[in-house]
Amino acid sequence: MCQKTFQPTAVFKKDEKNGGYFVFCPTVEGVFSQGETIEEAREMIKDALEGVIEAALEEDIENYFNTDEYIPKRNEIVEPININKKLQVAVSIRIARERHGYTQRQLARKIGIKQQHISRYEKGVVVPSADRFLELLEA
Repeated sequence: MCQKTFQPTAVFKKDEKNGGYFVFCPTVEGVFSQGETIEEAREMIKDALEGVIEAALEEDIENYFNTDEYIPKRNEIVEPININKKLQVAVSIRIARERHGYTQRQLARKIGIKQQHISRYEKGVVVPSADRFLELLEA
């Protein structure tokens, strides 16, 4: 069965005292922001999220992304955040590989490609073809 793709979420809380919204991403550690309106908070968390994901992928930080479902608390709004598709593909491949305990080299051998290809896919340098992407997630 195929893995589902990575879909980060954001949790918005209205700041009753000062106005505006505080927002954080339970899917990616250390990502939070704020905005005067919920629309501004959405834009800010998307920018912060993409920056942190790029850094985590570049640094090859293992087991960094959280795929557990977040259970909202009272007065929280939880929404998916649409990030750059290249980053979404890179993180999806990374999560699937880590979930199954493969190194990049092991995964590459399993599907008959070079380890460098896996590394480039996971860093978002290259996007695999649709067929290769499905093959990676299924492996």
